[in-house]
Amino acid sequence: MKQNIPLMPLPYKPAKGIIRSMYPATIALINFFPSLNTELKRSGSDFNAKEYLGGAIFAAIFYFVALATILGIWAGRMGILGEVDGLIIVGLASVAIAFSIFIYIVIFPRWLMNTKLANIERNLLFATRHLMIQTTAGVNVFDAIVSVSEEYGDKNLDYGEISKEFKQIVKEVRSGKNLTDALEESAARNPSKYYRRVLWQLANSNKAGTDVGNVLKNIVEFLSDEQRIMIRDYGSQLNPLALFYMFSCILAPTMGLIFIMIMSTFVEIPVTEVTFGIILIFLVVIQIMFIGLIKSRRPKVAL
Repeated sequence: MKQNIPLMPLPYKPAKGIIRSMYPATIALINFFPSLNTELKRSGSDFNAKEYLGGAIFAAIFYFVALATILGIWAGRMGILGEVDGLIIVGLASVAIAFSIFIYIVIFPRWLMNTKLANIERNLLFATRHLMIQTTAGVNVFDAIVSVSEEYGDKNLDYGEISKEFKQIVKEVRSGKNLTDALEESAARNPSKYYRRVLWQLANSNKAGTDVGNVLKNIVEFLSDEQRIMIRDYGSQLNPLALFYMFSCILAPTMGLIFIMIMSTFVEIPVTEVTFGIILIFLVVIQIMFIGLIKSRRPKVAL
């Protein structure tokens, strides 16, 4: 299902003429982002890589000018704008923030694609099992897809992104498209390899006229085995992560403080509140990194 991903964090969407004016710079940069077109397509955007990069460049220029103006006014009031150091600080700060915004905009489709992938794979096993039960009971493939889609209207059977995708398939079939073609197109525009495998099997079974129920049963068994393997791998990864956590958050700060206290008896080392504040900030950063690492390694399964 296509949607308009926000091109950039701007108070308005720039006109296509403005985006086209950025095409010379876009052509020079587009080779540095070879996967951007695929990421845009699979995240649901209706922009191509050339248009999206043009919007990102315009956003970076927009924020550079705005920040340089705001910081320039502030520096002028502080009386440092006339100094060389003041101009360098204003320029570097504006460039750094504008470049950060450009990078954020460019990686936003990848983040959106990964979010969509996680949502699909979290519900895929249950949605496939639902299809298997329906088709085994004698329901045809299209009606089974309707029962999984959002169009069915049952909140208890909401499979998130999969229901949205199936709703799009139902809409396309009812508008005259062949079911096999709609399934193959849905598989091509989605990032999950498991989702694509399920839909390709459905498309092939529908095309060949084979028993879909048996095919789905094999897919459910395969997905169940894959999720068990992912959970087992996740459990084995927690042991080294726990050791890393103990070393960085318990052992290293404790030994570091002891070392500082011992060295302060031989060499004059200023141990003040600032020292403890730096250690505390370090521990907080490590904790946040560790939580993010654990979350990123967690398998995309619904338990």
